[in-house]
Amino acid sequence: MSENTENTNYTDKEQESSTKLRFKKSVKIAFFAVLIGIILIIIEFWYQNRPITQIHIKIKNQETSLTFLDSAEIFRLLTDNGKESIKGSTFRKISVKTLESRVKANLFVNKCEIARNLRGDLFVEISPSLPIARFLREGKPDFYIDSIGKIMPTTEKFTARVMLISREDTKQLPDFAKKDKELLNMIKFIQKDKFLKLQIAQLDILANEQIIMYPQIGQHTFELGTSDNWQAKLDRLITFYQEIIPRKGWSSFKKVKLQYDKQIVCE
Repeated sequence: MSENTENTNYTDKEQESSTKLRFKKSVKIAFFAVLIGIILIIIEFWYQNRPITQIHIKIKNQETSLTFLDSAEIFRLLTDNGKESIKGSTFRKISVKTLESRVKANLFVNKCEIARNLRGDLFVEISPSLPIARFLREGKPDFYIDSIGKIMPTTEKFTARVMLISREDTKQLPDFAKKDKELLNMIKFIQKDKFLKLQIAQLDILANEQIIMYPQIGQHTFELGTSDNWQAKLDRLITFYQEIIPRKGWSSFKKVKLQYDKQIVCE
């Protein structure tokens, strides 16, 4: 037998051995994959039939004075006003999506996330909708708005200390997606600004969309014009407090006009 023939036979044996090794490796991988799948099915079956033993409710920002929700209210929503028992029920009988939908039906809830663990604990985390302003309406119910412009009803349980807003035209609700978008942006800015939040008590929006602003301290009013270019107008408002009030005092003016470009007109 020639040297070339021997080399060829040796190469064929190597390839055959390598093929067998790959086959064995594939069989092992497939076996372990099936085994893991079976284990997961068993765990899931056990998990789905495990009763709920504890319900943990966490409400973000609950320590703030703007939160309208408490754990008792969330539990009431979860149980559909007590109609459905949660504790003792198995995870198979409980739909997480249904529970989240129940809680999110409350207008004071922004987000609701529900998770569970193998011990039978149910974890409910709530992100509340925080009011940033209250709209006053003569002859109609007042309402709050949050930072995305969602309208929320008032409640007898609690009153949020936020900026008040009145409007001569009370027939239509605010359209924060279009017509009142800049108004919402201005309200959010005032709410977040530590200085302005302490100074501004109320906004009056006239029928022609002109805005009158009332301060917490003093008898004067601020005229902003419309909500256009509100950033520059609020800058002039800050300038008034920083430079004019210290020199003239709180009672020197009855009306401060901020709607004119690069001007502060005091009367």
